[in-house]
Amino acid sequence: MLKSLINILFFILVNVRNWLYDSGFLNIYKSQLPVISVGNITAGGTGKTPFVLYLTKLVLKKGLRPLIISRGYKRNSSNLFFFNWQILEKSDIGPDFVGDEPYLISKKFPNVDIIVNKDRVSAVKFAENLDDSYDVIILDDAFQHRSIYRDLDILLINTNQEHKSLLPKGLLREPYKNISRADCIVLTKNNPKFNFTNKNSFKIPVFECEEVYSLSRNKNKGVGFCGIGSPSSFWKTLDSLSVTLEKKIEFADHQKYSPSSIKKIEKLFVRNKTFFTTEKDWIKLPKDFIDKHDGVFVKMDVNIKNDGFNKLIDNIC
Repeated sequence: MLKSLINILFFILVNVRNWLYDSGFLNIYKSQLPVISVGNITAGGTGKTPFVLYLTKLVLKKGLRPLIISRGYKRNSSNLFFFNWQILEKSDIGPDFVGDEPYLISKKFPNVDIIVNKDRVSAVKFAENLDDSYDVIILDDAFQHRSIYRDLDILLINTNQEHKSLLPKGLLREPYKNISRADCIVLTKNNPKFNFTNKNSFKIPVFECEEVYSLSRNKNKGVGFCGIGSPSSFWKTLDSLSVTLEKKIEFADHQKYSPSSIKKIEKLFVRNKTFFTTEKDWIKLPKDFIDKHDGVFVKMDVNIKNDGFNKLIDNIC
């Protein structure tokens, strides 16, 4: 009963907020720089971070200089913070301060500048006032952050998720019909049974994201744990990589690995001390834990083979 009431209240708030933007009562800031937004309509689990990594690589290959702006979800700092990997290394700053996803992106692309800030408009204005010349801003997890105009609005859809009910009853952050705001849709998680063609009455370009998984080390048995939006996808991935799990733990999304969390993991070990986790979880693990045990993380690469997606990027940058 309580969940249904919250669900109705959430529906009203989301629709009123969107109406205020659509009617012009809430301002939408247009940046001097081209803006590409990557987001989802559900609460996590769409493979957003790997896709932002792919998009960043794509922009860099075109000889362009991107700047990434993220909220830095669940970081233990609150102010705007500008950084790249060199700054993090010199300051000995970890994922808890900037957020696990921005930290991973920075580690993968050491020369790419990143801003974390809850206020995306302030972050964009800060970027515009920097002496550095950027060619494009990539907004991470910004489909619902409508206060910034975007030149390309990319919406990711997990083909393994249900798209029926709003939070907290279901996974939708807003009604499914709001897909119509997107400029293009990218289907993730490689589910061949998901048929979006019949649902796509919005006449929006749809692209399929090819995902390739591999292990950081050649191991095939141990325990598993993860703290991501869609843990079931991770278990399926390990199974597809012929990994046998003796035991497993599902932590909350964006889990911080405190001593109590580490103790829970260590209780899983029986015959050996091999563990399997995601790359996003790996970067948050204490160094002494990694050194002590036999760890393996899953690497994920994504790609869109359709030339139409490249053309969309070319039209923006």
